[in-house]
Amino acid sequence: MKNINKKTTIYIIFILIISSLPFILGVQRSTMTLINTIVIYSIAALGFNILLGYSGQISLGHAAFMGLGAYISAYVTNTLPEMGGVEFIIGIFLAGLIPLVIGLILGLIALRLEGHYLAIATLGFGVAIQQVFKEWVAFTNGFSGMNASAINLFGTSLRSRESFYIFSLIILALLSIFSYNFIHSKIGRGLIAMRDSEHAAQAMGISIFKYKLIAFSVSAFYTGIAGGLYVHLIRFVEPNQWGVELSLNLLAMVVIGGLASIFGSILGAAFLTAIPEILKEIPVIGEIRNLSMILTGVLLIVVIMFMPQGIARLGIKIKFLFNKKTKEEKLKEEKVV
Repeated sequence: MKNINKKTTIYIIFILIISSLPFILGVQRSTMTLINTIVIYSIAALGFNILLGYSGQISLGHAAFMGLGAYISAYVTNTLPEMGGVEFIIGIFLAGLIPLVIGLILGLIALRLEGHYLAIATLGFGVAIQQVFKEWVAFTNGFSGMNASAINLFGTSLRSRESFYIFSLIILALLSIFSYNFIHSKIGRGLIAMRDSEHAAQAMGISIFKYKLIAFSVSAFYTGIAGGLYVHLIRFVEPNQWGVELSLNLLAMVVIGGLASIFGSILGAAFLTAIPEILKEIPVIGEIRNLSMILTGVLLIVVIMFMPQGIARLGIKIKFLFNKKTKEEKLKEEKVV
């Protein structure tokens, strides 16, 4: 418990330091939008890491949950009368809850599959939901897209990028703390045991299907929350945003950042969101079509080949190699003596 409280304190201090940097540096509006996008994708990557990194299950349809959260939050806030911010709280709550319920239903069917069969099943789900977004005009407004208002929370407008940043960062901090405590709970330890060996986990009395279902639904909840925040940042949503490319990006964020790592989820989201935007400003390179997809593919190959644990653990690896080298030098010195 003391260790958990210590970690929680570290997360809070880290978030406070990061939250103050944009105000100290005085960044532009476009840069604030990019930073807000990183925070939102970090939330989605956290949820995806619970599924992939901690429970060992893969999904190629999580973009559908994020899109669903965006549409639900936009629809609720546009439909309900203004109630001093209560309508947004209802919208963002449903943006997480409904994907969680759908994740449970989908999990009851899809999680009986394993490996690439599960990936194909979730891919089919993602494609089907995206088609629903296009055809269900009464709910999504089809190809015309749907507008969303800025967040107005208890009389405080979060229209500015800076105020939205503080709000979304608080949500990221709370969900990070929840993730840490969730992973270090009985359920979390069960997920890790299941990931390492399903047969050994079953031998210890762990219900594999139950724990897979929990991981899938919690992951869908996180992704839905991220979608709900995203729509109020951009204030517009349309069906083509929620395709397979986004699902692959979430997968890449987790793998590149670091599997089974909360910090790795945030680092991966920042890396894959910011780097393509930076490269666009470079002459010649910025003119390459589909630059972000090319970069994602190259990074995935490099990370899997040379840093399979992700860039978040690169520092640990360097420290290990340095210590190993130091020990070898000491042994050589002792032999010489």
